[in-house]
Amino acid sequence: MNRDFIQLRALEGELKVSQKKREYGLTVSTREIVFHKPHVNYVIRYDDIVSIMPFRAEGRRTRVSVRNPSGSAVEYATPRADADQYRLYASRVTVHNRSGLRVMGAMQFVLPIPPKLMAVIAEFSGLDRIL
Repeated sequence: MNRDFIQLRALEGELKVSQKKREYGLTVSTREIVFHKPHVNYVIRYDDIVSIMPFRAEGRRTRVSVRNPSGSAVEYATPRADADQYRLYASRVTVHNRSGLRVMGAMQFVLPIPPKLMAVIAEFSGLDRIL
């Protein structure tokens, strides 16, 4: 685990699963998902999630952070062999960094989410699966 992760503030809901690797981590509760990167946490409430869709990268993707002119952002995590990648779109995200908490607008995340975590997210998010 990376020592540069910021300690998680009080988690909303009941903690279900937390995984931290060297480059990123995911914490899933009954009310929110927290995406951990060194020096920053992205807190995504289930109520603010618009969609979660499978994502296939064309070619090899490394860690990238892109800010769009509209003020929205896209965060990429390094893909892992044991997890499928998903594009998560949220209408509002709380960013927790060393300067404090800040509510952002719409953001997209491309994250490798292991099946175990995806099952918990599916159970508590209230999102419907569309085939």
